[in-house]
Amino acid sequence: MDNSELHIVMVGHVDHGKSTVIGRLLYDTKALPEGTVDKVKRIAQETGKPFEYAYLLDAFEEEQKQGITIDTTQLKFHTASREYVIIDAPGHKEFLKNMISGASDAEVAFLIVDAARGVEEQTKRHAYILRLLGIRKIYVLINKMDLVDYQQTRFTAVKAEVSAFLATLQLQAAGFIPVSAYYGENLLQHSVKMPWYTGKSFITTLDSIQAKPTAENQPLRLPI
Repeated sequence: MDNSELHIVMVGHVDHGKSTVIGRLLYDTKALPEGTVDKVKRIAQETGKPFEYAYLLDAFEEEQKQGITIDTTQLKFHTASREYVIIDAPGHKEFLKNMISGASDAEVAFLIVDAARGVEEQTKRHAYILRLLGIRKIYVLINKMDLVDYQQTRFTAVKAEVSAFLATLQLQAAGFIPVSAYYGENLLQHSVKMPWYTGKSFITTLDSIQAKPTAENQPLRLPI
């Protein structure tokens, strides 16, 4: 395993599935503490809600009741290649300050966009903040492909829409990946439901990203 550690930030409009992407990823890579899944399933049953992978991220029951991610959370997982730190940044506009403080530590960003809904207000706001923070390596996860029957035409349309907006910010996506986080399609392995997609899965894409060299030999900087 590579000794380097890659910091990635996940951003996206509320309800576009960011927490589901991360929750499913942690579940599939067996990065969750023992008992977490059973606890979430119990809470879901007690509250009469269906089980959601997004609930795995909510550290506090109050956040589970509200159904939104309030604070910035750092979560670790690893593949056979190396260690990763996911910075889960809040999507709601009330928590933009938290998102900025979290995203500033990241080397790579994943912008999550709903395949059915396309670019929305917070999609644009988050992309703009990534640009301000100087994060230039941005991948786009076009999520919820199951809602559009895994259609290539819809993926292509959303890809064009996102690309056009990023161009207004002088940004260009490093790649576009169609996924269905809830069903785990194209996260760890290439999805058979999207044979038209010839690119890498999400996890293969992660493992192919080169981490920046550490700054241990650079002059001391103290962020304020």
